Amino acid sequence: MHNPNLDLLRAVAVLLVLAAHVAGYTIKTTPTTYAMGQLGVMLFFVHTSLVLMQSLERQAATGAALFRHFYIQRVFRIYPLCLVMLLAIYLLLDRGWSRWEIAANALLIQNLVYSRYMAEILWSLPLEVQMYSVLPLLYLVFRQRPPHQLFGLWALSVPLAMLQPLVTARLNVLEFSPCFLAGVLAWRIQGRARWPGWLWPLALGLASVAFIALAQPRLNNYGRWLVCLALGLVIPCLREWRLPWVNRVSKEIARYSYGLYLFHPLMLWLSFVVLAQAPALLQWGVLAALLVLVPWLAYHMVEQPMIRLGSALNLPSTVPARSR
Repeated sequence: MHNPNLDLLRAVAVLLVLAAHVAGYTIKTTPTTYAMGQLGVMLFFVHTSLVLMQSLERQAATGAALFRHFYIQRVFRIYPLCLVMLLAIYLLLDRGWSRWEIAANALLIQNLVYSRYMAEILWSLPLEVQMYSVLPLLYLVFRQRPPHQLFGLWALSVPLAMLQPLVTARLNVLEFSPCFLAGVLAWRIQGRARWPGWLWPLALGLASVAFIALAQPRLNNYGRWLVCLALGLVIPCLREWRLPWVNRVSKEIARYSYGLYLFHPLMLWLSFVVLAQAPALLQWGVLAALLVLVPWLAYHMVEQPMIRLGSALNLPSTVPARSR
């Protein structure tokens, strides 16, 4: 189900992460650039949980079939392209990866087994995969319950997130649970669009500027949770953003965002480390070409075919999206 507002959210998320890492390679990592990257990932968490709850709502499957179909789709969506990226890292960067580290990264369980990350960008994917384990349950529990009960769960997740570091680092998905739950809350209160669409980029911009400008290491989690909650409450209230050229650009960036997210560290390494002695113009030219070519190839050669395969396996129990 296409939504220009969510396309813009996903596009902004991946561009923030990209900008933060480009700055790290070409200038240096600062509190501002670190906050940009963190914000981008938080926006991904809100977007992902919202669209996946919408996907569950569109399924005709019930009971065990709902869980099975959901997980089949997610496996075919997440793992194939990630495995291709890991293979590229293994072939290009000889860092003495053990079989255990390769297996942990391939399964996306690095945080659970304290394994070395083959790419720093992968820190967020295990959290998403672990979040998938509860989304179908949240859908079944809250689809007919009043939204204030889901807001109560969000409020409960905050002290749990604060306690998590004191218990075990293996459960760090709890640290980000308020961000995921903000997207679930946006799903539960959807269908209340009353505000004009032009407020959406303004709200997104203000939330981003506030988080980046005010972020401090000690208060970073509070900023994450609050900005995600604010966006989760605002998204359902806004009509679609209607500026055709922005919508077209956002849609294309969103389409290729997963490949861009996964592969951009390798692109930056090739452009600014392998070509460290080359003229700056060549470095930036190579980066620009890779930023277009690699996500396009990743999407059309791996991501899209695997998404279609996952959908085909679920075809008998899938129905068209209901209009709202």
